[in-house]
Amino acid sequence: MKMRMKLFLTFWAFGIVIFLLSNRSITGLSLGGEGLAEPVTVLLLAVSTIAGFSYLLAITYCKRLEGLAGQAQIAVRQRTAAPIGSMRSRNEIDTITHAVNKLKEQLTEGEAIRNQLVADVAHELRTPIAILRGHLETILEGAMDLDREHLLPLLDETKRMSRLIQDMQDLNLAEAGKLALDRSWAPFGSILEEIVSILEIEAEAKSITLHLDGEGEGELYGDMSRIKQVFINLIGNAVRYTPRGGRVDVHYKYHDGQVRVTVSDNGPGIAPESLPYIFKRFYRVENSRNRMSGGTGLGLAIAKEFIEVHNGAIHVESAPGAGTAFTVMLPIFPPNP
Repeated sequence: MKMRMKLFLTFWAFGIVIFLLSNRSITGLSLGGEGLAEPVTVLLLAVSTIAGFSYLLAITYCKRLEGLAGQAQIAVRQRTAAPIGSMRSRNEIDTITHAVNKLKEQLTEGEAIRNQLVADVAHELRTPIAILRGHLETILEGAMDLDREHLLPLLDETKRMSRLIQDMQDLNLAEAGKLALDRSWAPFGSILEEIVSILEIEAEAKSITLHLDGEGEGELYGDMSRIKQVFINLIGNAVRYTPRGGRVDVHYKYHDGQVRVTVSDNGPGIAPESLPYIFKRFYRVENSRNRMSGGTGLGLAIAKEFIEVHNGAIHVESAPGAGTAFTVMLPIFPPNP
């Protein structure tokens, strides 16, 4: 109501000034001397007309703003994601409406992500906390000895919770574009050789052939600790989920200012309906990919974010019974390091 009155007075005053200026310059009427009644009548008529027109303009502009404000208040109370206002015409109010709707979408999406994050973390922490509590209660009751054999599982669970928290922190920083990168030049082929040599022990324990080959030699500019984490995760997953006696191949190739890495296996593969969600937080393809594998459920989500902060890309190809292949493309020197 205050805005409507302000607009009315503004339009009215502006109209009066325009009328008086036009009256003096065009018709030469004067408010003094002979013939006073006619100018006063004209002036009163003009003031009334301008007042009415000004009020209509104020109502027209304020009605849409008041409607927009009302819809916004309803949306806040009902916490609805429905858009506010309409876009039937193009003017400043529609621009405001569009901006408010965009902001509302972002807030709604942010709230959904936050709620999902809290639910995921609560779910992931529930099991290790239950294990810790159960063991400690058993020890306090005297049914279990306080020795190395029974303390090691408790230490493993605390490490798992610490790793989950660290992974969540890194993932949130990467998604927000605030992940600090310690970039340097390093021989990329040697880094892959180091990772493969570490995972060969796990592969040999399952009689899995782990093979690395490459085309070309050169260095890569990036945060090597983050890049190592990506490929330890990808190659480690391939070894972990490939059945005994299987094969995992790691191939890299330098081409056109990029290095392309493919990690493929002949494991059970991934169902088509699961592929769109493979890089989501805490998403696991099947029951076999559960917490017993030692993962936090964040590995592929982190891998994707770490690759993207290096201006790279990652995608997956798979089919049930045909194995899985992850392909990573990394620029040798990113355009915006």
